Amino acid sequence: MNRRRHLIHSLLALALAPLAGHAARPAAVGGSDRAVLLLASERMSDPRFRNTVLAVLRHGPGGPLGVILNRPTRFSRGQILPGFKALPDKHLPVFHGGPVQRTTLFYMARFPVEPPAVLTLAPGVYMGLDLEGLRRILEAGMAPQDLRIYAGYAGWAPGQLEREVAEGSWHILQMDADALFEDDPSSLYPRLLARTRLIPA
Repeated sequence: MNRRRHLIHSLLALALAPLAGHAARPAAVGGSDRAVLLLASERMSDPRFRNTVLAVLRHGPGGPLGVILNRPTRFSRGQILPGFKALPDKHLPVFHGGPVQRTTLFYMARFPVEPPAVLTLAPGVYMGLDLEGLRRILEAGMAPQDLRIYAGYAGWAPGQLEREVAEGSWHILQMDADALFEDDPSSLYPRLLARTRLIPA
């Protein structure tokens, strides 16, 4: 099994189990949402995740998986995907999704109707790991309302993220579809950090 197929299977196998502990309560993790936002706190000691915001799929047998939302790279979509003739906004950056499998590319998009072979992150927002599938969708004329391309992802071993939450390294927030496509990624972290200060302990 190749790496991308393994990642697809891992994502599809994710259960909707909540992240443990009182820190999860503001995100209402007992509900039906498939994903939450994870925000690095001031206690975050890992430099790879300082000042980051992640969309995180809740954990299953293989542990949680997420993608960093606010780290654009210096490479454009057009540079990374030169053969995608129908790719919109080729000048926009590819984002660094996390430190795991940094050469693995996938996309997050808003579509008016659900495309095939995707995961639903929020109503109308989908994640796809098949870029050839994205190519076919675009060439068929199905234009995304928003689109992000990511390289790499973040992952945790079973129980690891729960420990980090208990240690105060992360804040957990409700999924916010608009945060996934923030026009100014540099403003996303401070805006959401201010929101955490409004949540009672």
